[in-house]
Amino acid sequence: MADNKLQELIDTLKKQAIESGEASSREIIEQARKEAEAIVQRAKGEAEEIVRQAQADADKKLKQLASSMEIAGSQFVTSLKRVIEQNLLALPLKDKVTEALADTEYLKELIRQVVLEYTGHSECSDLQVLVPKDQQEKLFDFMVELIQQQTDCGDPDHKGLTLQAEDIQFGFMINRMDGNVTLDFTDEAFLALFLKFLTPRFRSLFKNIKLGESAGK
Repeated sequence: MADNKLQELIDTLKKQAIESGEASSREIIEQARKEAEAIVQRAKGEAEEIVRQAQADADKKLKQLASSMEIAGSQFVTSLKRVIEQNLLALPLKDKVTEALADTEYLKELIRQVVLEYTGHSECSDLQVLVPKDQQEKLFDFMVELIQQQTDCGDPDHKGLTLQAEDIQFGFMINRMDGNVTLDFTDEAFLALFLKFLTPRFRSLFKNIKLGESAGK
């Protein structure tokens, strides 16, 4: 009888131990499952954040690259316009101006017109004509003739018109001896004057040209 009771007790303890062990196992498994799910969720979130940050960095770099390309393209177009302007307007115009001012006969007529126009509308003053060194000898007789045409204003100190060689490439300059007026008729002055009026019109031909127009068609 005692043996039976002992056996029942042993069986009961075994059953309780097994059930307790199974419950603990289930609890451990459930806890492990939850932790695994949490790890997966964290990993998924971190992966999504990495992808989002990488996309943001890529978009930022792409915008920077597009901006740099736009600036470079704009600078290229500006440089190209300047080269075209230089070769199609400034250089040909400079060649024509220097060619005209290198012609001694043309230079004589231009000096004559300027001197006569100036002396005809101003009070008596001493004028100095500055010319290129290589033109001084060619213009000497002409200047003597032009000086003889000037009217004596009655001032004993009046020197009238004088000729002087100067470091001028082409054209001439006229100074009033009192230093109040300088008239510049050199090639650079003419070129600057012509470009002042012609350049805006020339540039208007390019005002609607923008980078990427052909690419967008």
